[in-house]
Amino acid sequence: MRDVVQWTAPAPLWPEATAATELSVRRRTLRRPAILRFASDNFMDDYLALMENDPARLSQYVAEPETWRGPMRTPAPVVRKPAFLRPLNRLRLAAEQKKSKALAGAGGALVTSGGAPVSPDKPLKLYQPAHQRFYLITACLVCGRAGLPDRALNPARDERASFVIRRLMPPNFLRADGTIDRTQKLPAFDEATWEEYALVTTATGAGWQKVVAGASTRADALVAGEEQLPLFPVNYTQDDGHRRRVLTGLVPVGKRENYMGAGAVASANNAGAAAPPANDYDAPVDPRMMPLWLDVTEPWMRLIERAGASDKMFNPPSLPKTDDDPFDATAKKETLKSLREQVQTVSWYVLLDFAKFLEQYLPDVWATVMTTATPALSTAETALVNALKQTTFDQTTYTKLTNENAAGADELKSLVKGVSYQAQDVVKSLADALKAIKGGAPLNQTKAKKIADDLEAVSTAYLRNAPDAKWPTFLFPLADTEFEGPLPPKAPNVADDPDRFLKAAARVSNLANLVAAALKEQPATAAAAAPLPLAAQKVLDTREGWFVVRCVYERPECGPVDPPVVSAPTRAFQLAGFFDPDAPARPIRIALPLDTSPAGLRKFDKNTAFMISDMLCGQIDRAKGMSLGDLVRSVLPWPLHKDLSAPDKGPCKEPGGSLEFGMICSLSIPIITICALLLLMIIVSLLNIIFSWLPYFLICFPLPGISGKKAKG
Repeated sequence: MRDVVQWTAPAPLWPEATAATELSVRRRTLRRPAILRFASDNFMDDYLALMENDPARLSQYVAEPETWRGPMRTPAPVVRKPAFLRPLNRLRLAAEQKKSKALAGAGGALVTSGGAPVSPDKPLKLYQPAHQRFYLITACLVCGRAGLPDRALNPARDERASFVIRRLMPPNFLRADGTIDRTQKLPAFDEATWEEYALVTTATGAGWQKVVAGASTRADALVAGEEQLPLFPVNYTQDDGHRRRVLTGLVPVGKRENYMGAGAVASANNAGAAAPPANDYDAPVDPRMMPLWLDVTEPWMRLIERAGASDKMFNPPSLPKTDDDPFDATAKKETLKSLREQVQTVSWYVLLDFAKFLEQYLPDVWATVMTTATPALSTAETALVNALKQTTFDQTTYTKLTNENAAGADELKSLVKGVSYQAQDVVKSLADALKAIKGGAPLNQTKAKKIADDLEAVSTAYLRNAPDAKWPTFLFPLADTEFEGPLPPKAPNVADDPDRFLKAAARVSNLANLVAAALKEQPATAAAAAPLPLAAQKVLDTREGWFVVRCVYERPECGPVDPPVVSAPTRAFQLAGFFDPDAPARPIRIALPLDTSPAGLRKFDKNTAFMISDMLCGQIDRAKGMSLGDLVRSVLPWPLHKDLSAPDKGPCKEPGGSLEFGMICSLSIPIITICALLLLMIIVSLLNIIFSWLPYFLICFPLPGISGKKAKG
């Protein structure tokens, strides 16, 4: 009769497991793989030495709840013995263990290593290697007969052992279609009722798939496509001289962010379930919309926010006028000029990306905009084309923008006063601007040019009064402080916000909805697009994540008649984040230079180099004349605000010549460390006014005898 293969706890833990009084507890402990905790970078050497010299002490390494305030007791180091002394040493250790157990049974106290007590109701949390904690999953693969002998793996028949990490979630947390019902609150953790989710790999990435309890799929079965991590064998000798084997694997706590950030995946038998409502948070996202949001509508909204912030700065609340009013007529003119240069620069690139988007994903709409063809458009496409044509400045605003004869204060309300542009260079509609950015003729027929390539090649900043020849010859700012920018049509039955900047942002959002509606009517063959970026992918849940580990034994050549053998789950645990407040801190000492005199600092080698391009070199050169006070005032509100004055000089060039060059700058890391320390102390001291965190951030102790130069004598 063929032996029944099964997973058990590691054999060195069997004596303690059988000591339980309740039968159910005894069975659960005997069948559950163990998680071992190590607090040394040499954890693998320590583990192998333990199994080689004293495997009976394995129970001292079983992971228990701990924090940095109450760390788990650290076992005494294992004493290595020569091979010829190990049998005698094992007999001595076995006798000492029996004596210790007898003393404990008689009321004596076992001698243990020091450690602060930990509350038993604390969750088991596994910390990362950065916290100097390492965790091993251990189990025995045995045959179900007398003595539970080890089941040897046969690599020639492709037999293999691995382990899987399962996530626990409350019942009915996941809908049938694989999306999450976020209206459901996360209840208190209950290991007995929470359901397991397997991490599977799909065409769109890794995600958690519910392990459905049924005839074909069970919690103690392997899920197709599930991530499997390797186990390796470790042989050891028992106290009675018999050789045994445990299978061990490293728990990848460092992958915590991948596990917590993975989304949900529908199970195979629920692939045809009804989709969630269209306005649901977890409704599928059309990947074709991501380029529009990232490159067009979101940058457009940021321009509107920038213009709104400047408007509040130009029109502050009524306060006593200061002698140094930063916004007199001249200062306001210069500030507005700088703002318009920035807005117009970003507007050109937004138009360029929008034109590329329409050309790639909505070719019929793009052909209509360029008037190169008159294809038959759907209702949604027609609405989008009309919206592009209706996204214009109102007539009053357009008149102000193109008034070349404006005088006095009206000069601030004209885009063409005192610059190299003319009235006809201001494009009125978004459709005309898209046409112009891709080489179509703007309103001024004599200045039509292909500018898409020039926008990608220009290396100097845009200046309104003296623009580079590669900058476009038309103007179409998507936002402005003085006037209302081009507004797309508003959504039906939606009232405009009284604030003109909030109104503009809502109109831009409606334009994105019109594009989304047009994309839905495209055939399935046109839906191919880049996968969703990581930031846009829906996660399963970022709250407290609970996990278990199961070991897996597979015999693929035996086919479906012999399915994989999956172990019972380990004790449920959490994975700690990198900045978990309960995590132990790895001891780190940063040695600053001792001798900080000129004689001492000149000894340090400048062995760290930065490669700086010609453009970055020019931008760094712009900042050389700025002081820290200038940087601070540039971000302060009125009346302390002062714009930065840093004219663009273009790429670095040789003196008196035209050769452009970059740089290699070398520095000394030890000397930079001193600067970083001083800057850190300044920043912490300033923020301490707000957060009052200094007592919890930096603790200093005197250390006599550390001097920069040795005493003479």
